[in-house]
Amino acid sequence: MCQCFIDTFSRLVYDLCMMPIMVKEADLDRIEVPEDYEILDATALGRRLGFKRGTVLAYLSRRNFRRIPHPNRQLAMGPIWYERSVREWEAKEESRARGR
Repeated sequence: MCQCFIDTFSRLVYDLCMMPIMVKEADLDRIEVPEDYEILDATALGRRLGFKRGTVLAYLSRRNFRRIPHPNRQLAMGPIWYERSVREWEAKEESRARGR
């Protein structure tokens, strides 16, 4: 009985102490990221270009950069693209398509 009270009380104290520094999911939605620092993973890039994630990764593995831009970085989680680079690539592709 006494140990149960101690465990419960210590957990309560811990939770109260940690509450101010814990990141809540609602807070993540309010975090502003400067436009130049937005990044896209393969899933987000695929959605933006109208492809599935697997299609983006297939183009990437074949080094087929006619349909997708070159990734800016290769992380352990996979490739990432900067928003700004994707916008520039889209503009270049659009002007190339108009020039045909």
